[in-house]
Amino acid sequence: AGRVKAPKANEPESEGLDRTELESIKRVFERLDRKNDGKIDRDEIAQQFDILGYKPKRQTDYGTSEVEDMIWEVDEDCDGMIDWENFVQLYVRCRRDKTGCEPKRLFNLIEFMINDKDGGGTINEDEIMEVLYHRYGKDAMQKMTDEVFKHDRDGDKELDFQDFLAIVNAGMHKQATEKDKPVTSKMTTGRRKK
Repeated sequence: AGRVKAPKANEPESEGLDRTELESIKRVFERLDRKNDGKIDRDEIAQQFDILGYKPKRQTDYGTSEVEDMIWEVDEDCDGMIDWENFVQLYVRCRRDKTGCEPKRLFNLIEFMINDKDGGGTINEDEIMEVLYHRYGKDAMQKMTDEVFKHDRDGDKELDFQDFLAIVNAGMHKQATEKDKPVTSKMTTGRRKK
């Protein structure tokens, strides 16, 4: 097995990501793949959560652990592990998702780890602004600026993983975009919104 080589930006497996994005997700993949077998299993994800101080649910509504659910959501070959191809596909699908329907739990971990460049378990104010910009765009990011650090439980202007989850799961995007949206923009031309 061994380490997985990330494709170059012009290769089909890159899914249209630029070189910087590919290098970032490759770095995260390699940090998670502690066994160096080219796949990420539930123990490796659980270990990362432990490092970040996050306690995933032992049992979800589906009768499996939260970590097992996260793997199931992206495990195309049903081997109970996430390979490089699944990892990239998840990242791209979530990055491009405008519906909010893509499973985001593993994506949230990936995005946090991308921005936690030193691996210290926190991201700073500039880094969270980058996340918000990529997820929601410039206008929504600016509207959220005042709200972001109210979730910073210790006031140090750095967010740990749980602070980060509070922000990305708080529905701030909806809150920021719905406030100023004119009523007519909610109407469609005879089709239901998905």
